[in-house]
Amino acid sequence: MSIAYTAEQILELAPDSSAGKAGRDLATASKWKNLGCTDQAIWGECQGSGANPYQTRADLSGPAFKCSCPSRKFPCKHSLALALLFSANQALFEAKEAPAWVGDWLSSRGAKKRKEPSEAEKSPEQLEESLLAKDKRKQDRLSRVQAGIEELDLFLSDLMRQGIGTVKKQPFAFWKSRAARLVDAQAPGLARLVSECAEIIARSSEWEDALIDKLATINLICRAFLKLDELSPELKADVLTAIGFNQSQEELLSGAGQCLEDHWLVVGQYSYTQDRLRVQRNWLWGKSSGQSALILGFAHGTAPFDTMLIPGLFYKGELVFYQGSLPQRALIKSKNSEPAIAPYVSGLTSVAAALSSYASDLAKTPWLDTVPFLMQEVIPLRTPEGKWWLVDKEKNGLPLIVKDDTGWQLLSYSGGLALSLFGEWDGTTLKPLAAMKDGNYLRLQTVEV
Repeated sequence: MSIAYTAEQILELAPDSSAGKAGRDLATASKWKNLGCTDQAIWGECQGSGANPYQTRADLSGPAFKCSCPSRKFPCKHSLALALLFSANQALFEAKEAPAWVGDWLSSRGAKKRKEPSEAEKSPEQLEESLLAKDKRKQDRLSRVQAGIEELDLFLSDLMRQGIGTVKKQPFAFWKSRAARLVDAQAPGLARLVSECAEIIARSSEWEDALIDKLATINLICRAFLKLDELSPELKADVLTAIGFNQSQEELLSGAGQCLEDHWLVVGQYSYTQDRLRVQRNWLWGKSSGQSALILGFAHGTAPFDTMLIPGLFYKGELVFYQGSLPQRALIKSKNSEPAIAPYVSGLTSVAAALSSYASDLAKTPWLDTVPFLMQEVIPLRTPEGKWWLVDKEKNGLPLIVKDDTGWQLLSYSGGLALSLFGEWDGTTLKPLAAMKDGNYLRLQTVEV
């Protein structure tokens, strides 16, 4: 088996710290029996509290895991322990034919990857009817969105006439009810932006400028939608995406999206919860192309994300980018894992170049929330006032938004010397996600703002 994960990389997959600790405790040979491996998978049986041992298996090329234990966590402690044990001592795993409970699981995984296009079985008449129905649904939705935007425009005009100072006394329901009307109008993207207005007022002492910026962004998207037919295809796609229209993944993978093959470094990753849905943001960086890509994962409750990516690892594969003026969000079309290698990827070497790149991106998509920055030859610094900065060779800096302990960790990792740092820039602050130095990768804890 060619995959050689380190213990640290395996523990990155743990759903929480307790699962990681339990996995480490179980990663001893005495707790396992019938260990085995093939070129594709590893497996073993771990005695738990039940009468029968838990059957645990893993496809490390995914990576993917399966265990017969009743745990709702994924990967469970047994899956983590099996991978940790293999990482520490591969000699314990006998190369042999996989048992049925492993082979059946691998076969089912292969069947899921082989998707037959549903349209292939339709006759030309059925295809035409399906396309007409799809176009009608889209036109109906566009009409509902337009009505919702026209109503929102009146709301924004009244708000500005009255002055934004009046909204400080408004209850949260003032914004929530407006967002709900946009959801009814099938514009969830705009609904989210309206809800964020309430959060801005509630969490910030200097909320006025931030609120005006948010309202200006909402107004810009609305104005662009009302001129949708006059826009370029790329900008039209940007507007529809901002409003909440989803691009068909099937169509993108079938040729509608731009494809790019490269060695992709998982340079940044973090998760958060939004509307009771777990969201994972995975930032990839092409080793040869220098292209960044955002892979989003979604999961309900304790369900696993559909794609498992380990920060600090390269994956050779092909990505398909969503349509728009600024290729950023992407889908994984094919992926092959490789052992961890030194994360040498090219980035920006000056703050001026980073800000110039941001200005160029903003000109293409004015309502961008964040853009990825990969900075090289920069040094983290802490001011006497306790503020954290990232400084380049010209002594120009970017303000960092980090917890203090993360800042000290970053400063200790750098040793006062230059390193590479990856993070998300929102126009005012940089949220660091990872640091790289001397071929090593350090994942950083994020702070939500």
